[in-house]
Amino acid sequence: MKYIGYSLCFAIILLSACDSRISESTITEADREVLEANQEVFAAGIPAALASAIPGVSSVGNVAAGMAVAKLCAKCHGLDGVSARSGAPFIAGFEQDYLIRSMLAYADGSRKHKIMEATVATLSPQDLADVSIYYTQLKTPWKGAIRGEASKQSLRNKKIIAAGKAIAPRCNSCHGPDGNAIKDGLIPSIAGMSMEYFFLALKSYFTGARQHEVMKVFKHSTSDQDIKNLAAYYATRKQKIASHVKKGNPGRGKIAAKICAGCHGYDGNSLNPYMPNLAGQPVEYLVKAIKDYRDGKRHESLMKAPVLHMSNKTITNIAAYYAKQTPHSPLSEDVSTEKGRNPIEDGGRIAASCNSCHGDDGNSEQSGTPNLSGLNVKYLIAATKAYQAGTRQHRLMQKLVSHLSDTDIEKVSYFYATREPVLSIKAPKKGDSAVGLVVSADCVACHGEEGISSDPKTPSLAGQDAAYLVAATRAYASGKRSNETMKSPATAISDKNLWDVAAYYATATPKKPNTFLPEAPEYLIRERCNRCHGQRGFSVVPGTPRLAGQLESYLVVAMQEYQDGTRTSSVMHAMADVLSLLEIKAVAAYYAKQE
Repeated sequence: MKYIGYSLCFAIILLSACDSRISESTITEADREVLEANQEVFAAGIPAALASAIPGVSSVGNVAAGMAVAKLCAKCHGLDGVSARSGAPFIAGFEQDYLIRSMLAYADGSRKHKIMEATVATLSPQDLADVSIYYTQLKTPWKGAIRGEASKQSLRNKKIIAAGKAIAPRCNSCHGPDGNAIKDGLIPSIAGMSMEYFFLALKSYFTGARQHEVMKVFKHSTSDQDIKNLAAYYATRKQKIASHVKKGNPGRGKIAAKICAGCHGYDGNSLNPYMPNLAGQPVEYLVKAIKDYRDGKRHESLMKAPVLHMSNKTITNIAAYYAKQTPHSPLSEDVSTEKGRNPIEDGGRIAASCNSCHGDDGNSEQSGTPNLSGLNVKYLIAATKAYQAGTRQHRLMQKLVSHLSDTDIEKVSYFYATREPVLSIKAPKKGDSAVGLVVSADCVACHGEEGISSDPKTPSLAGQDAAYLVAATRAYASGKRSNETMKSPATAISDKNLWDVAAYYATATPKKPNTFLPEAPEYLIRERCNRCHGQRGFSVVPGTPRLAGQLESYLVVAMQEYQDGTRTSSVMHAMADVLSLLEIKAVAAYYAKQE
């Protein structure tokens, strides 16, 4: 209804010619640069091609007024539509109807984003028309993946790196050998830091934007070239993961950290070189830094809203999660190499630490421990994340999986899903399997005939250890495992019937599900994405956004939001739902590099 209401409001707006004249007294120097870069566009006015921005609504909007409204958007999208430092998309040159539809989606809840919802709520229909026509007419070149060719050249220049190494001892006394902070938990590691962020961060101490008495000392002895040399040197150093994380709950921190993903990446490894990696940083440093942003001791507009009302406990949990993640540098590593990796081989290497309990290839020989072989990828991913989040309570499991990134979990899940399940050699201690066959009729709707599930998110029970099945069911009944569907039957079943059902499933023959391994990104791009978004992501379909040159971090987050329902689109949900995170990252990396 809200969408319809906005559309009707647009329909009755008195249309005016686009006034390309903007008062000289109302613009800043940054505004002036945008105007100069798009001088021809502003002079031309609204093109006739925009005559039907929304069905039944004529082209609307005033560029001059739109630029004033755009200052609300500039913090994330830039006044030029491409200066996006927060994981927000580039929007310069997008069609007006797409921009308006997107803003209306935040207004009616079909897209969920607190900042966008709050911003759109303050705008009138005329404001939406003005700001959309403003951004529609900008011809600012998109920056693409912004991985920085200049930075890459510096990383390959041995002289620059050597010059940085010569200066580095003055930094290493605090930040540790090769920039790995080991002296004090309140000092960040700078090894592996992107050159772009390193330069901006160090300069901020010299300009006074950041206050630190020790860092300020180096202002007059460190030139811009020195900073670039240091940046290149440290960007090529390998960062070590923080050791002995004793504070906070990493599982709960992972949930809370979702608000940080647009800038810093889901695992703390930022895809945007202007944003710092948080993975592997000391807990104490992260806690202090976040609190300083919250309490106003550090000033960064993008950090203000996300941390404004964070409790100390939540901050500590987030810090614990990021501290346990494996760091990598987006500049020293080419994400395209991900395509050449074998997720099953990688998963097998990670899963080696699981063998002592779950057995080789996930076929457990320990009573009370489940088989992992042959379970569906989606179920394994969901179960592992439940341990991380604490919705499944098992102290050892929570500790063992707390450090795994989402891609690590995915690779391990592919490994176990493709292993051949073996009927357990452990005979049930008690229970009558014949009686269990009858009682299990209530389980068939979810877990399938003979314990072979057809639902990717519901586990097969055939061949599972009886003692494990009993313990798991009791956990659902007590609340140690959270699942509304399981709680009622788990509470209702008697102890005897529970053992009977467990005995039946323990003797049922397990079956490996069909597992579709990640597709080559070239195939996904050609056969799926390009059909709507155009060759190489240059859309020619009205209402369908261009992907070519879009921020990689934004594309990853957007696809995951279609998967989890944060964004509502039946077509996009169907497309995204079948994609693994490995596929999403590879596709995003491809489109981000198109120019």
